[in-house]
Amino acid sequence: MVINKTRAMAITLMAMIFVQIPLGHSSASKTHVNVYHLLLLMMPVLYLPALRYLKLNPATAFIGVLTATSMAAAATYGGGLRSTLIVFVASSYFLGMVFGHKLAEIELRRIFVWMLGCCIVFIFLRDIAYANALGSIYTRSESASSVLYMSTGGRNIEASLLALLSILLIGTRAYPIAAGIAFLTSATMLSRAGLIGAAVSIFIAAWRMRKTRHYYFYTFFCVAMVVLVVGLILSQVIDVPVLDRFNLQAETQLEHKNVGRLALWSNAGIALKQNMLGYGVGNGVPIMEQISGLKFVENNVHNIYLQFFLEGGVQSALLFLIMCAHILFSKTEGQNTNVKAFLLLYLMLAFIEFSGYEAYFWFFVGMFYARQQVRHQRLVAEAGVHEKARRAWLRSKAPLSRPETAHAQ
Repeated sequence: MVINKTRAMAITLMAMIFVQIPLGHSSASKTHVNVYHLLLLMMPVLYLPALRYLKLNPATAFIGVLTATSMAAAATYGGGLRSTLIVFVASSYFLGMVFGHKLAEIELRRIFVWMLGCCIVFIFLRDIAYANALGSIYTRSESASSVLYMSTGGRNIEASLLALLSILLIGTRAYPIAAGIAFLTSATMLSRAGLIGAAVSIFIAAWRMRKTRHYYFYTFFCVAMVVLVVGLILSQVIDVPVLDRFNLQAETQLEHKNVGRLALWSNAGIALKQNMLGYGVGNGVPIMEQISGLKFVENNVHNIYLQFFLEGGVQSALLFLIMCAHILFSKTEGQNTNVKAFLLLYLMLAFIEFSGYEAYFWFFVGMFYARQQVRHQRLVAEAGVHEKARRAWLRSKAPLSRPETAHAQ
């Protein structure tokens, strides 16, 4: 049996960026070191000839400018362990380009199904290992801090990852399983981002199978409105924990205690007033702590647009927005349509969570641009073939030249 090395490497890397196995944790920098970090350091060496795939596009421009900004800011603000995140961003983006070029459509689909299998196995084994703590895992209990989640970011990121993964499986028989797991996990873990992501995933799947142009849109909209009204009524009568998670009053109360998203965002705004050219990767929250005198539990501001503005400056933030717009308005086909939907859902949820340096995001950004390059090359080749065929047809239809009549001597 011959093993396809590229496919095996892709499966290994993607399995590790979805099921994140921790190797260590730094409490000082609030950073985890996972197995996939080692893979991202080693794998690019195996694919150095593939550097030819790298082209100038909004993603490479953003990574380049963010790197330059961080190097310049390091002279003033220093840099800790989290400053190395830019290395893993560039590495995961490069490997996404490599596998996006080397893997065929059918291989990508099979690998996405394999990823679902890996996640299901992890959840099954985790729940067996922590059988006595299932109530803590699938609630908002604080006693579950030592539990091993699918993501080192905790239960919220685990739920969001499952919703994101389900989008990659749209169009396959495994999709209903993926969407069901994402929705149930998000609901039991009371994850706002997970519930939103699962709802968007189901809507996209329904839209792809629409009977008419607007049939599923209006159906989804009406059902959402009914659920919202019923939820608001129930919340006035009985306590529904999942609805409490969408209560903005809770976030306001957290802000008064200098914790939560609103506190992070307000202090990030104060830091930006002092420097809009960027503090460097990993320096955002530490600078906020120095300015405010507060200590934050989080290592990011839970809004990647604000994160890149704070750490990469206005120049990096603008390039990132250009990249987002380019992804949104690009025409796609095949598996790259699902990859695009994956990225757009991530960018939607990124207003309330994520750090912006996640390996799975940049891996699929690289894959997106790789598949776009493959598509462009195929279209150019097809256009060349059609042009040759057209010229051959014109030559076949051209009138034969007549020999000149000999002059009488």
